[in-house]
Amino acid sequence: MDPGFESWKTSRVQRACAKAGLECYVASVDVPSKLKPVGLRPCFVCARERRKTLFRYADRVGASKIALAHHMEDVTETLLMNLLMTSSGSTFLPRQELFQGRLTVIRPLYYVEKPSIRSYLRSFGIRPVVNRCSFSKNGMRLLVRRFLERLYRKDRRLRTNIFWGIHNLKPEYLPSATRTPGQTRPTGSDPI
Repeated sequence: MDPGFESWKTSRVQRACAKAGLECYVASVDVPSKLKPVGLRPCFVCARERRKTLFRYADRVGASKIALAHHMEDVTETLLMNLLMTSSGSTFLPRQELFQGRLTVIRPLYYVEKPSIRSYLRSFGIRPVVNRCSFSKNGMRLLVRRFLERLYRKDRRLRTNIFWGIHNLKPEYLPSATRTPGQTRPTGSDPI
């Protein structure tokens, strides 16, 4: 996926696919032009536009499954971002059916920690492709990621404790979905 940022490069991925004998199609999206309206958060717009493009491509080629590389830390980051930015306790699942089951998104690395992925790649001499968007230095995801990394350095168990805590919620200790009269939801809350 090429979101249209100046420094974005897809050539290494294309070469790696060719070397492995895989077909590679790079979809282009002009995210910068979609950011013109005032008030939209860049990360939200970029993610939405990339998903739309990916889903349209899957539909065009008749694909019923899409595999994404989200890992354990992505799950945790998304949960915290949604709590902070949209006042909702949600993240994504390892397998999600969309569009009345016409498309299934799978995340094979869902239960795998990022350090394990890095170690695996190193052992096979594979360097990750790093494409930074123009907004990554100011984005909420980077802020949340840095916060979590500081916690992980203090106690390694936190990396998995937060993730498994999502699977171990205690509804009896959480407020109900009903609101107190007069209570309102914060405005400007876009889902992540």
